[in-house]
Amino acid sequence: MNNVNNVFITKEVSEMLDINPSYLIRVAKMLLENGNIKSEDMRSAGKRNYLFNNNAIEEIRKSLKK
Repeated sequence: MNNVNNVFITKEVSEMLDINPSYLIRVAKMLLENGNIKSEDMRSAGKRNYLFNNNAIEEIRKSLKK
């Protein structure tokens, strides 16, 4: 089981990566569809809010640097 201190909401991740939350969701969904992020690394937590673990955040960070 994951430690809850290693799970972040959309707002927290967007602030970490210094990007707009809407853009974060768009990039994350694209990476999820492409298989770069697994379904265990990210999930919906309500309307326009998602939960991300460290694996998902690292994959998003890598894709933003390209």
